[in-house]
Amino acid sequence: MTPGKDPRISIIMVDGSFRESYHSVDFFGEQKIPADDYELLWVEYYDEVKPELIEKVSKYPNFRIITLEKEGFYHPSYCFNAGICASRGEVIFIPDADVVVEDYFLERAWADHQANDKLVMYFYRYNEFEKDHLPEVNIEHLRKVCVLTNPSNYGSCLSVRKKWLLEINGYEQHPTFGSGFHANGLDVYTRLKNLGLHVKWHPELRLYHPWHPGTLVPSSFYNSYTIQKIVINHRAVTLATKPFQGIDFTQNSELPADLAAKIEAVTRTEAAKSGHDSRFRKPFTKLRALFQ
Repeated sequence: MTPGKDPRISIIMVDGSFRESYHSVDFFGEQKIPADDYELLWVEYYDEVKPELIEKVSKYPNFRIITLEKEGFYHPSYCFNAGICASRGEVIFIPDADVVVEDYFLERAWADHQANDKLVMYFYRYNEFEKDHLPEVNIEHLRKVCVLTNPSNYGSCLSVRKKWLLEINGYEQHPTFGSGFHANGLDVYTRLKNLGLHVKWHPELRLYHPWHPGTLVPSSFYNSYTIQKIVINHRAVTLATKPFQGIDFTQNSELPADLAAKIEAVTRTEAAKSGHDSRFRKPFTKLRALFQ
């Protein structure tokens, strides 16, 4: 990157030592806009970085890896917030870290943001099914076979100005959002909407998602969503914009007593159903493929 020049766009991808493929790095690295106009930050929750990822990132001078060197349960919000703080771009893109995009993706999305300072933009993610899967990631193939299966997937890719993410104090770092299966996308959407920003789903730009064993997570793994959606619903009706634990700790607040009681009741019920589960601890051996 040219010394002294800040990029216009920052791309943030997060990981907890579970990604099995890094093809997205290349697809975002081969965009039509000048290389100096954007950066990519790959944020790893732990300290382990695979040689394959290091090799891919090293091909692009404006890409870098950040390791948080944390231990215990994976909490993606810390990765999102670390990326936001370290980013230098005016507009931030936070995509699912295994999607495929066209080489004009950033160019066209940037034009929309230039036309609207208050824009919050999302993109539909089209999925490849196992029966159509090819070993090598090929965008021509994905264009033909991928299907839209979730028209409100807020985690597929968020794009918004950095200043608005700082205004809502970033992602929720409260322990209730600390799992690999998280509703962070819906939570941030709710708070950005409450802030009065303009939400758009791009009608043409697509994200393609190659099949992998965790593309469709079994319903038994959605216990964490149940608890997180209690918090999100609370924010939807109170028009809250801030997390309980965010980037700026001086803005942190306690959960209201009634909300904390609801969470505690559901937590006890879900724990009784499923028992102790340690699948979110490092090193993610057997269940890495379930994370997307």
